[in-house]
Amino acid sequence: MKRMILALMLGFSLIVPAVASAEVSDPLLQKLVDKGTLSPGEAEDIQSKKVELPAALKGLSLSGVFFFDYSFGKSGGTTATQAGSSAPTNYNRFTLQRAYLNVNKEVNSWLKVRVTPDIVTSATTTGNYTLRIKYAYADFLTPDLGPLTNIDIRAGVGHTPFLDFEDGLQGTRMQGPQFQDKRGVITSSDLGVSALGNLGGKLTKEQIADVGNSNYVGRYGSYHIGAYNGGGYSNATENNTNKAVEGRLTVRPLPDILPGLQLTYFGVIGKGNTANAGVLSPQEWTNNTGFLSFQHRYGVVSAEYFTGKGSFTGDTSTPKRKDGYSFFGKITAPMYDKVSLFGRYDVFDPNKDVRKDRLKTVIAGASYKIYGENYLVAAFEKTSYEHDDTRDKIRPQDDKKGQIVLQAAF
Repeated sequence: MKRMILALMLGFSLIVPAVASAEVSDPLLQKLVDKGTLSPGEAEDIQSKKVELPAALKGLSLSGVFFFDYSFGKSGGTTATQAGSSAPTNYNRFTLQRAYLNVNKEVNSWLKVRVTPDIVTSATTTGNYTLRIKYAYADFLTPDLGPLTNIDIRAGVGHTPFLDFEDGLQGTRMQGPQFQDKRGVITSSDLGVSALGNLGGKLTKEQIADVGNSNYVGRYGSYHIGAYNGGGYSNATENNTNKAVEGRLTVRPLPDILPGLQLTYFGVIGKGNTANAGVLSPQEWTNNTGFLSFQHRYGVVSAEYFTGKGSFTGDTSTPKRKDGYSFFGKITAPMYDKVSLFGRYDVFDPNKDVRKDRLKTVIAGASYKIYGENYLVAAFEKTSYEHDDTRDKIRPQDDKKGQIVLQAAF
């Protein structure tokens, strides 16, 4: 009899934990039970107190960033000249360059949605602000197709192929726009449909750490091609029936030896976003850009050259043949990676049929990483305007600007 009672007690002691453990459905809590960190009863108690998110909030994330700028100096160009013309504009002002609120929703395993309103200072002298849509698109994630991996079909107001790639590489957008964006040749976002993804999978975690950048980490490169209205996110009106085709192909030739080395081609063919009548008939818009870059956790260097005709908004009266080049460099202190120094040199010819009209820009600055994606930047920018004494009655003055910029992000 005693043996039977002992056997029943032993069996009961073995059954009870198993039953309790079986009632723990959370994988993490079950792992803690298996390791002996929690008892089955404690795990059940914690599990019973968990609050499930409403379905609408699952997969939802919010983030934001803004660029707060104080600039000083004087503007240049043909209006800032000798006696008898208008005086230069003084840059002495605070400006909210940009304020983005990113709303991302992972609907399911193959569908994601993003909406990003953009608040921008529309008139710096009066302090007015404009609210517009920078991004509003859906991502349809599709199966790999041979060497084309991580394929994403994007529809809506989305990134154009080149500028997001360049911004992610250089990391100095808070100081000012990239070379071709600054000169109004191309824009960063537009309404259309595109396909983007990686070539041959992704770099390893160790290679990404070596490169120092988690943007566009295709093992053998990346690609992005799309058809867009052409007018850009700042001009939602489609002024003609033409669609601009834009594409970028980036090759990483030595992923195991030099993972930071990339060679990029970007091209555009289409019409500028001008009307279908009179002198503002649709203008030819073409762009051919070569971009060589190398990135490392302690620095970035790049060289860019473009040649083309027209622009995304259309030139005045007729499209102009134009070209230009830009060099960029950034170095991060190895012993104190919160501090970086950067510089850029741009040369832009807005009309190759007119002599001596080039713009030359020099930018030099330093950034301090406060925390995460929060930065404080100090920079100096100077633009010189080439002129022809036999043609130009007024000698343009240089544009000189100092900046203190705060990038705040969450």
